[in-house]
Amino acid sequence: MTDREDDLNSIQPGHAARVANIPAPSADDVLRISAQLGLGIGASDAGFYADVVANSVRNYGNVFEIAAQGARPVPAGREYAKPGGADNIHNAWHVKSHIVEAAGGRLAGRRIAIKDSVPVAGLPMMIGANIFDGYIPETDAEVVKRILAEGGIIAGKAHCEYLCFSGNSHTCSAGPILNPWAEGFSSGGSSSGSAVLVATGEVDMAIGADQGGSIRLPASFSGIVGIKPTYGLVPYTGIPSLDASFDHVGPMTATVADAALLLSVIAGPDDVDPRQRGDQRSDAYEAAIGAGVEGLTIGVLKEGFDVPGSDPAVGRRVRYAASVLRKLGARVVDVSIPLHLNGFDIWSAIGWTGMSETALRGNGFGIGRHDQYPVSLMQWAHDHAADVEQAPASVKLFFVISEHVRRHIGYAGYGSGINAGRVLRRQYDAALHEVDLLLMPTTPMAATRLPDASTSVEVELKTSHPMALNTAPFDFTHHPALSLPCGGIDGRPVGLMLVGAHFDECTVLRAADAFEQTGEGVFR
Repeated sequence: MTDREDDLNSIQPGHAARVANIPAPSADDVLRISAQLGLGIGASDAGFYADVVANSVRNYGNVFEIAAQGARPVPAGREYAKPGGADNIHNAWHVKSHIVEAAGGRLAGRRIAIKDSVPVAGLPMMIGANIFDGYIPETDAEVVKRILAEGGIIAGKAHCEYLCFSGNSHTCSAGPILNPWAEGFSSGGSSSGSAVLVATGEVDMAIGADQGGSIRLPASFSGIVGIKPTYGLVPYTGIPSLDASFDHVGPMTATVADAALLLSVIAGPDDVDPRQRGDQRSDAYEAAIGAGVEGLTIGVLKEGFDVPGSDPAVGRRVRYAASVLRKLGARVVDVSIPLHLNGFDIWSAIGWTGMSETALRGNGFGIGRHDQYPVSLMQWAHDHAADVEQAPASVKLFFVISEHVRRHIGYAGYGSGINAGRVLRRQYDAALHEVDLLLMPTTPMAATRLPDASTSVEVELKTSHPMALNTAPFDFTHHPALSLPCGGIDGRPVGLMLVGAHFDECTVLRAADAFEQTGEGVFR
């Protein structure tokens, strides 16, 4: 066992004993399981099956004890406080902390908030859901380790949406996360709190996670910079999965330069995350800052302005941003990819099933990967599964769609979604062979109003996902995508999204920085 593998065995010995306490089944238990699975085991054989199962499950105790030998204690001195009232007026904080482990480094002195779906050892992690209220992780996610190694200050955990399932900011069990610019409006989701804490200047940077737009949506609604890196560029190690086909983690910052800095710290190879492949690499992202856009060709994606619910005023702001990039020396051309309009349909076929299966049947993580398994979290999810009845309507909708489809066609819909995703990926790749970047609105509208207690379930459901029509496709096609402010309308920010070829974050950052430096994107 390598030192790295030893470090990943996060389950504590006392917890191992509880987890491995599997009772021996009776013959009646065997018959009930047989009936549920359609196995046809007869009563005359049930006792034999029960004896064999009883002997087999004893092995789990050995496995848990072996895993526990590599357990490491939770780092000492990690105190936290739950702020309230005037200390948390937007409800963006879950807990506050001040964790520093290195005196110097590239992030020395910088305060960083961590989305509350990303584990920080010793700090509560609710993932926005009553199911995990009271859970405390035992190890840091890999991105947290990298931040601490470079002198970053972990300032606390930022509230997120319920199980990270919403693009709005009203589903967190702790209450809605409020837009810092417009009272009564959404701050975007699911990395809601991370965006708000950056927008209000309470932290310098934040970490978000993105499966359907959850970095870029709140960046757009809250007026900050958020980048979803190429799939696998930043290791997802130690973070509860939503679906391994489109899990991403990345920076949320006030400036493009800070996004480049934070990305340079958290990107790079990791020997555990199966999302990383042979072509995974990281570059000198900070070198892209100040490089300008001379010589770049930027494609304005027609369909990105035509998705359902598009606000023409948002489109005009984004097209104006394209004209600014043209004045800076970029060649700006129109591009059409009609299949982009079906991108959310494809994402839905993957997402409804993948995310629901992970949450409901996979104990918040799933199986089948050579990964770092947060065993204590998985056991917590199993023990508190019944609490899902308190989930918001939009989350229950995920579960109902997934189960209805599964009962009729099994997992063929999920498989077709993955296969269809490659078709769209190839079309984006073909376009990005002709242009360096694609440009479109991050969200087709500015921040939407938050539902209140009187809002019907029908209206509440309709406010949870339409903002993701442009962002979600690039999660399953794995292209890097960045949102940055490009002005505002009616007192709310507008987000400009730039999308690049795989592992070409430098070009994305280069163009974003050039636009930012003009001052034209300042929210007014």
